[in-house]
Amino acid sequence: MKRAAGVKQKSRVIFWLTLILINLAMVGFFLGKIVAAQSHPIPRSAPVNQPKPRPVAIYFVPHADDEILSMSPDIVNRQRMGYEVHLVLMSGGEHSGARFVINGFREVAKKGKVVKIPVYCVWHNTYHSALDVNDPDGYYSPKDLARDRVREFYAAAERLGIPRDRVHVRSLVNGRFTERAVRQVYDYFLSRYPHAIFRTMSRYDYHRDHAFLGQIMRKYELEGKMKPTDTVYFLSIYKSRFTKRRPPVETVQLKVIDPRDRNKILEAARIYLRWEPSHGWHALGLHSVPHQFESFMKNIRVEAHFDS
Repeated sequence: MKRAAGVKQKSRVIFWLTLILINLAMVGFFLGKIVAAQSHPIPRSAPVNQPKPRPVAIYFVPHADDEILSMSPDIVNRQRMGYEVHLVLMSGGEHSGARFVINGFREVAKKGKVVKIPVYCVWHNTYHSALDVNDPDGYYSPKDLARDRVREFYAAAERLGIPRDRVHVRSLVNGRFTERAVRQVYDYFLSRYPHAIFRTMSRYDYHRDHAFLGQIMRKYELEGKMKPTDTVYFLSIYKSRFTKRRPPVETVQLKVIDPRDRNKILEAARIYLRWEPSHGWHALGLHSVPHQFESFMKNIRVEAHFDS
């Protein structure tokens, strides 16, 4: 009897010890799960109403007024579509022929001498003089011209609804763009806005600076730095309206999608027609390409092409 009682007592002890060990194991298992959950929390899903990043459109503009005459319908359309638009002015355009119109003459070297050839203003039907525009030294220099063209550019951008912090001015030499300099500008904006869409002038345009920007952007496509689906190339009005030499690609015409934006473009364009010499406004766009402004303001549209 005593032996049987001892065996029974031993079995109870083993049972309770086993039960305690099982409970301890379960507690350890759940504690481990809690610690693991704290170390690797389950990511929370983003709020349903969290706004998506705003898309960005960057326009590389060779000279002041090209953004109006060649790009403005696309610019205002992208704004309507919710894009954050940036304008990048590549050059001050210091070698524009408008300077000769303001001075009233062009300097030409003949037989080792500099000869002044009179330049007539077809818009104002007169010969201007730098003295008439209150230039301190009576000579409207390339530096003066670049300063005032940039001023017009900022004012036109403002009327297009583009804030000052999205207007960027670079100082490439007008008529002497280099691939290295253009690439530096492109690379800078690619690094800041890698998912942006990009626009510039066509490589088929007549103006060297215009065509050069398009040539380099096309290289960026071939190098895989820009997607052809994210680029557009614009033709100048001279190329699209005043010459019969068409580019060897299919082009499309772009107009404003909201009629209200037509007045916005006209207000911006009038900056380049603003003739107030006593206040430093010299209508430089008008004096540079008067017939192009006249044509554009009668028919607000631009022409562009894509590359594939």
